[in-house]
Amino acid sequence: MNTKTVYKQFNISQKALRIYEDLGIVVPKRDENNYRNYSEDDILKLRQLIVLKEMGIPLKNIKQLLNKECEDDNKIIRALDFQLKVVDNKINELINIKITLQQSVNEVLNTYEVTNYSEYFNKIDKCLSENSEKRCKWLDKWGFDTWAKNYDVSIKDKVGNDLNLFENYDFVLEHVAELISNNNALKIIDIGCGTGNLYGKLKNNIEFTGVDQSIEMLLQLKNKYPNVKLRLGNFLDEPFIENQFDVVTSTFAFHHLNLIEKHMAINLLLRYLKNGGTIIIADLMFLNWTERIKQKEYFLENDRKDLWDIIEDEYYTDIEEIVDYAEKLGCEVKYENIVNFTWVLQIFKK
Repeated sequence: MNTKTVYKQFNISQKALRIYEDLGIVVPKRDENNYRNYSEDDILKLRQLIVLKEMGIPLKNIKQLLNKECEDDNKIIRALDFQLKVVDNKINELINIKITLQQSVNEVLNTYEVTNYSEYFNKIDKCLSENSEKRCKWLDKWGFDTWAKNYDVSIKDKVGNDLNLFENYDFVLEHVAELISNNNALKIIDIGCGTGNLYGKLKNNIEFTGVDQSIEMLLQLKNKYPNVKLRLGNFLDEPFIENQFDVVTSTFAFHHLNLIEKHMAINLLLRYLKNGGTIIIADLMFLNWTERIKQKEYFLENDRKDLWDIIEDEYYTDIEEIVDYAEKLGCEVKYENIVNFTWVLQIFKK
């Protein structure tokens, strides 16, 4: 595609195209007559650049983001996911600004006489500064995209370390698959499905939908099981369909949610289910707060604060608290310890 076609199609000035070229962001090759010829990859970069500029990201940062290696396979879906992350981040920035402004307005409304206006504008400046600092640190919050390619191997490598967090990993998945079978489930949705290891344990007659917030995890799953239904998303998304699934599952993902988010997630997961359906969560948990404190004391007494810090870095479920919450929603609950910190929690929707 020549320069004239590009600037007309995308409403970009020739001067802007030259700037992008000089900065090394979008550098088209020259044809035999020395005219610029924009390739499909150049156009893809240009489309992403337009979105990133619209979201307020500086050109120097755009160059860093777009120059990251991207495999030829799945480059379109990666580009779309990348732009989605940019938009999500911008929404979060605007929400932060909105909250700060609302708080300032309410404070002023309830102040008899405002003598220091700068106090309120300093709050806005601080909010904008924090947004700016976070702007280029949001791409892979939990590191799942980076982890995806080596996930299956690394899970097994972690077995045998000091915490044994994924001890009997395959057995846990097989147990969840057995529970699904005992429920006579034909249609299930797996939230935080990762690379699809649970799907590999299920019977062939089950209709499976995998949901994960990491596009790279989903692409690994798709490579292993090409015919599986997949969706980009997480626990806190509004259900895209309601009252349709026999079972909602999640394995080794629920501990990334804090308590408030866990409550929100349970409400949302129940909406996926038919009446009589079941939520099955296999994850890292404590029976209650007392057991949590006992474990903490054990690690500290044995000079292993480093191990306790690893646990503290996540949000291990307090089972009795979740049982109490689910029962208030009218659900029945069962739970069992499988090994070490791994428990299986079943929440039955009436």
